[in-house]
Amino acid sequence: MTELTPHYISLNDSLRNTLNNAFCLCSNKTLSRADLLAHAVALSEKLPAKSYAINLCQDRYLFIVSYLAVYLRQQISLLPANQATKTLADLTTRYPDSYTLSDDKLSSNFHIAHHLLEKSTQPCPLIDTNRPLSISFTSGSTGKPKAIIKTWREFQKSAELALERFELQNQEITLISTVPMQHMYGLETSFFWVLFSHMALHNSRPFYPEDIRKILADLPAEKILVSTPRHLKSCSQTQDQWPAIKFILSSTAPMDIKLAQQIEQNLHAPLFELFGSTETLSFATRQATQSPHWQPYATIQLTQDNAHFALQGGHIIKPLVLDDTFAIDDKGNFSLLGRSADLIKIAGKRASLHDLNQQLAAISGIEDGVFFFRKNERLSALVVSKLPKKMIIQHLRLAIDDVFLPRAIYSVSALPRNNIGKLLKTELDTLIQTQQMLATKQHYRIPATHPCFAGHFPHNPIVPGVVLLNYVQQQLLAACPNHRISTLTQAKFLRPLLPDQDFTVSLSQSSAHNIKFTCTRDKETLVTGTFILAAKKEKSHD
Repeated sequence: MTELTPHYISLNDSLRNTLNNAFCLCSNKTLSRADLLAHAVALSEKLPAKSYAINLCQDRYLFIVSYLAVYLRQQISLLPANQATKTLADLTTRYPDSYTLSDDKLSSNFHIAHHLLEKSTQPCPLIDTNRPLSISFTSGSTGKPKAIIKTWREFQKSAELALERFELQNQEITLISTVPMQHMYGLETSFFWVLFSHMALHNSRPFYPEDIRKILADLPAEKILVSTPRHLKSCSQTQDQWPAIKFILSSTAPMDIKLAQQIEQNLHAPLFELFGSTETLSFATRQATQSPHWQPYATIQLTQDNAHFALQGGHIIKPLVLDDTFAIDDKGNFSLLGRSADLIKIAGKRASLHDLNQQLAAISGIEDGVFFFRKNERLSALVVSKLPKKMIIQHLRLAIDDVFLPRAIYSVSALPRNNIGKLLKTELDTLIQTQQMLATKQHYRIPATHPCFAGHFPHNPIVPGVVLLNYVQQQLLAACPNHRISTLTQAKFLRPLLPDQDFTVSLSQSSAHNIKFTCTRDKETLVTGTFILAAKKEKSHD
């Protein structure tokens, strides 16, 4: 990261006109920006003498207080993409001079709670807006998560440009969000947008559509709902009447136009989207129902140099080369064509996996889906749906070229998405490998010399059922190495198998942990049944 000359500012002076305005609406109290600064200064004096703080707070206000306190203590906040045990273990190994800070006693070295907050009477120290403020980590949707360092200056400038775009600088509006504070989108909107405007943040983090609807209905003031495509899709499918919303904001993935129309129609509010990433912060917006094109914030330009696209201006310190490909018009607005690694070529024709995924998700009856391909293979797809595979192909044939139709479609109970709806590459690769192995028929033959025949129906030997089940178990455990067999729920033996006869074992996944099996000889079914899997317990490391 480029070293910048220190630039100190006073938050007390910067927020002078809004210090006493409501900043956060908690369950039973309203906290001002002055309260926030007083809480943060007091907390900063109590923090451990370390270099990094892993902020795991789920309560929005406690996250913000601790995030600011860490900065005032001249430390850097680490914001993990998730709070899985392995993720946190890797983080503490990578940053040994760190501690965890949380509102959960069981997951922290330093515990924070509302009743533990104190207010300092000292003014907030000057802050260096060019010093690293926090390190966020990419979601892992394209591989190993990357560490992204951001400064106060970048967050503030991006927030000012966004507030200008939506004309929110001086509006007294309440912001309700479903996005975790540790995610860059959640951090930008819930903290910096609110801090540098007259808006107030609602402290809740509602998950279910009914919870979101109830919070919105209980607020008398104008409000903005900040969420993700998957969350908003669920909200738009409810039959309840939604209260008035000034507008809805979505990010993390471009919205399908049909879904955007459905959300605006059912929630009775305009839907805007942010374009950005962990590396760039947000830098463009659109209303998909009005135009498919994205409009960059003022002073930000997206430029093309041959096959490379770069972002510059605004909060971008130096030109930043992006992994996406775009079509840029003469006004500087752009359309997303896909990620560079997302573009595929089959039989001389090109397509974007992103566009193909949107066509798949647009099919009525498909809850979720994703295309994938392996080297030297045609495309395949994972779907969460009860639709027959032939029907899915029929729908896709109307929308995409035949060369991109999936060679195989695997039905699964769910796709491995994180808490904001992004697919995790490592988990997705594992799921794909498992599905492909499950769908592969294995061929076997049990020779007449096998010891299982000794004494088993002399002069007319048949393969014992337990031996057949053993072959099924071996194939199943090879396909699912991270699982163990919990129980056999059902087995029907329909026909006998004789020595030296060829037979096949095929597996299919009927739900997250239920695996159906079938043993066949030629076209005759020998055995059917179901095993239940359970995840292997990780060995403890003392």
